[in-house]
Amino acid sequence: MRFIGRNEGSVESDTLNTLVTAAIWRAEQLEALGLPSSSAWAEVSSFEENLANALPVTEREGRIARRGAVHAALKAGDYGRAETLARGYAGEDSAPRSIKSALRQILEEDARAMANRFPYASKRHSPREARDLARHFREAGPFGLAA
Repeated sequence: MRFIGRNEGSVESDTLNTLVTAAIWRAEQLEALGLPSSSAWAEVSSFEENLANALPVTEREGRIARRGAVHAALKAGDYGRAETLARGYAGEDSAPRSIKSALRQILEEDARAMANRFPYASKRHSPREARDLARHFREAGPFGLAA
């Protein structure tokens, strides 16, 4: 699959918009059925990132794609990717304050939701530490503590 650069036409961005829409629908359907959806949300994030690369941050659709890429990465459980994307998008030269604020708010809302879901852990660990621990346990498997 070929993804577009910033100088190419709207036909490719229309294709990416279609792919994003289809990927979001698929992820939501998996969630509604109670099936694992993290890989579907990772796909959404990837398509949104490609769309964000195709559209300047000064355009409304470019800002929507940037927020979508970060939000979908969080839904996929890829907190490192979400933070990396948010930092990169906020650091763009022409990024308006509104997108910087929106990206920070997305990450803060996710951290609050995690703190509410895991109040004991949130008293003892920062959201980043808790996510790192969760990733470690997930990757280590059921016998990771024995190692």
